[in-house]
Amino acid sequence: MEAKADFGIHVVIVSHDPGLWFDEMLESIAAQDHPFVDVTVVDAGSESDPTARVQRFLPEASVHRMDSNLGFGPAANQVLLDADSVPDFFVFCHDDVALAPDALRVLAQEAVRSNAGIVGPKYVDWDDPDRILQVGFMVDKTGVAVPTVESGELDQEQHDVVQDMFAVPGGCVLVRGDLFRAVGGFDPDMSFCFEHVDLCWRARTVGARVMVAPAAAVRHRQRLTERISGAQVERLSRRHRIRTLLSVYGVWHSVRVIPQAMLLSAIEVLAALATGHLTRARHIGAAWGHNLVRLGSIRRRRHAVGQSRHVGDTHIRLSQARGFAPMAKLLANLRSGVGDGDSPGSALLARLSRSRASVMVGLATVLLVLLGARELVAGGIPAVGDLARLGSSSDLLSGWWSDFRPVGLGQEGFAPTGLGVLTLLSWLFLGETDLLRTVLIVGMVPLGALGVWRLMRPFDSLWIQGVALAVYLANPLPYNALANGVWSALLMYGAVPWLMRAVLAGARLAPYGSVGGSRGSGSHRLSFLREALAVGLLFGLAGALASDALIVMGLLLGGLILGSFIAGTAEGMARMVAVAVAGAAVAAVLNLPWLADSLPSLLGDRPGGNGGNSWAEILRFDTGPFGDNRLGWALPAAAVLPLALAHDSRLAWAVRGWTLYLGTAAVALVAEQDWSTVPLPRPEVIQIPGAVGLAMAVSMGVAAFLVDIRRHRFGWRQLVPFTAVAALVAGMLPALAVVSEGDWNATRDDYTDVAPFSEDGGEADHLVLWLGHPDVLPLASWKLDGHLSFSVSSGRDYPSVAQRWAGRLDDRTGQVPDAVLKAPESGTNRLGAELSQWGIGTILVAERLAPAPYGELTQPAPEWLFDTLDSQLDLAPGGLTAGIATYHNTAASPEALRTAIGSSPDDGASALTRLLLAVQIVLWVVGLVGMARLSTGDWRRRQGAIR
Repeated sequence: MEAKADFGIHVVIVSHDPGLWFDEMLESIAAQDHPFVDVTVVDAGSESDPTARVQRFLPEASVHRMDSNLGFGPAANQVLLDADSVPDFFVFCHDDVALAPDALRVLAQEAVRSNAGIVGPKYVDWDDPDRILQVGFMVDKTGVAVPTVESGELDQEQHDVVQDMFAVPGGCVLVRGDLFRAVGGFDPDMSFCFEHVDLCWRARTVGARVMVAPAAAVRHRQRLTERISGAQVERLSRRHRIRTLLSVYGVWHSVRVIPQAMLLSAIEVLAALATGHLTRARHIGAAWGHNLVRLGSIRRRRHAVGQSRHVGDTHIRLSQARGFAPMAKLLANLRSGVGDGDSPGSALLARLSRSRASVMVGLATVLLVLLGARELVAGGIPAVGDLARLGSSSDLLSGWWSDFRPVGLGQEGFAPTGLGVLTLLSWLFLGETDLLRTVLIVGMVPLGALGVWRLMRPFDSLWIQGVALAVYLANPLPYNALANGVWSALLMYGAVPWLMRAVLAGARLAPYGSVGGSRGSGSHRLSFLREALAVGLLFGLAGALASDALIVMGLLLGGLILGSFIAGTAEGMARMVAVAVAGAAVAAVLNLPWLADSLPSLLGDRPGGNGGNSWAEILRFDTGPFGDNRLGWALPAAAVLPLALAHDSRLAWAVRGWTLYLGTAAVALVAEQDWSTVPLPRPEVIQIPGAVGLAMAVSMGVAAFLVDIRRHRFGWRQLVPFTAVAALVAGMLPALAVVSEGDWNATRDDYTDVAPFSEDGGEADHLVLWLGHPDVLPLASWKLDGHLSFSVSSGRDYPSVAQRWAGRLDDRTGQVPDAVLKAPESGTNRLGAELSQWGIGTILVAERLAPAPYGELTQPAPEWLFDTLDSQLDLAPGGLTAGIATYHNTAASPEALRTAIGSSPDDGASALTRLLLAVQIVLWVVGLVGMARLSTGDWRRRQGAIR
């Protein structure tokens, strides 16, 4: 249908201190071939009056001057206040566009022909009209624009098709007059950015079409950043986009989309921090904060949109882009290898695209782990040993932000830093602490494997990286740690490769640096402060979650130094020690005030002689159900190859790997045989650096095969690689068997159903005394005698992660083991009466990690303990659970036990505690921000050197 030619158009030009181009813009309006055009120029606080300039080209135009520049939208809305009647169409223009002579006529005719409410033109470059800038765009569910053309694309009329768009960009936009009044014009609270997207979105809620008519060409300078800073443009765009999301969606889609947008923003914040874009991260957070403190304005806006709405969100969603635009952009960059400009973030994307093997290996590792742990992910992980449940997010927060510690008979002291870390992680997981616990247990395996992949990257060989990753994954250590409930070992398994990478980068040993050889392509020269801070942050985080990190760090550093001396390459050792000491100092500061309060008991108070594993079992990492007496030797056998063939730096790294492997095995044997005066953890924890060292040694065999075997004549050395390959394949077989089972040989039950924790046991308002070896107790403990430990917990709930850190033994709690130890000496038969003074109503003696037949780890209690407990007249044996003995205290009534415990302490924190915890938060933030800034600075220096 042909459109009528007498429709009225009211052109609204918003100007602010326009440049010389403004004359050309006004001249293009005067040259329009449509006769029924009125023009209003709204001047937004220009220093000079543009009236004379306007009337030189448009004598009939009116000029409305404003006192300040409130932005495009508020200025354009003046026509609604000043106009007596509404024209057929408004055309809202910037002051830096130049319209083709037929542009207004083409836009209006298309609006009439297609019954469109908003129509936009094709924007071309001001200086080169053969280059397209924009032809409308789509918008995803979170309001992020998805351009339909590539900016700067050569115009060959390939986009000259009239089509629906979700929104059109500002510059020159035709809007039906009655529609503009019906939706209330532009949002008055939006200035400079995003107001056109918001207008198009609200137009769709009343049933209007938004279209683009590419036959109408408009030249656009697009120089907004010459008027306001680029940072302000980004800040306002994000702020206004969030305002639109909160305003235009109905209730149901708000519930669905807003949380997704928040999660996406959180991911963007993490990505920005990781790539050094601190300003961007701040803008993302500030955008949400700005709108959430203005909910009154949001509610009024939602009410106005709801009053005029005729089309539901479900219908509108059909016209939006699918998926999430930022994620689509990231994947496109990964596929094309093109980054987002010259920045650390684009460099990261470029590196990922150049090394697609890293992405594929990461995905394959995660999928392999999920397949192998499918039963654990789906069915949950029992709370045995260190694998304590986390409780709710509020429980973690209250436990950290409190002066009271629920250990022993109750203590006053600073909360472990680990509780603060877990609190933050629970927030990132939206309060899903069960999922977080699964990730912190199962997820440590792929994290460690990818850390080894990253550790071996400077050796410039995918074969070396792949073999090291495979050996580390096939090592029985993490699976035995899970089966034996040693969460500290799993945490260290995930952390040590990354920590070792940071330490070696600090030492600058070739190929991690230039000391003793050439630098590998995967490593860069970094400042000492950045290296020390990286070690400190990693060490501090690992130490916050597992106190055993101190011992593991010492073994790692000692093994590297000793191995370097054995290999005859002592260069770089002084710098390695300096970086490690500086990192340890940073880690200590980050863990204050907990570290200062618990330093004397940091290494624990466990009895010696953990499990009696032999030297051969330790060398095979065979400390649990995973491992075979014959195939367990396969991986060490494969590590012999570099010792026979390697030369130069490859031999040096093989020697360092073997030193870590044998050195940690020796320390584990010392712990097993109780030859040490220092409390040592289980062998699964001690041998983590050895597992990394073994993976490194085997991978150096690959390097020797690729480089060094050519130096030798044909002989026995040529047969060694085939033997090593056979050993490597044999070493993988047990790991494949574990994958097929789906549960990593983990135990399938725990003691949560034992009274008083069972559901049918009622609410127990008394304390529980735990006795047994610390390897089988589900909470941290203190040493009672040469083989036994003890701990005390509440009878209301099964011990949680808050009881993983025992801390120092206070005098009051110390009276409990004295009473138990004196009972056989004094011959008393009223131990229950003595224990009731502290509110202890149940005694649990654990001899097995989990109820039989689960939990193969056993630690029998001494006979004297059972003889003593069985002879008490006020302790009644109870419970039929195999692996744990239960005794109920009959000397006192429940009311008496409740009275002995006393009232629950105030969970709040004192002023001093609040101050120290606030300082701790600031220190972590400063450390992370400093790390990001230093990384960005190092990257910029490298780019400057390249240029």
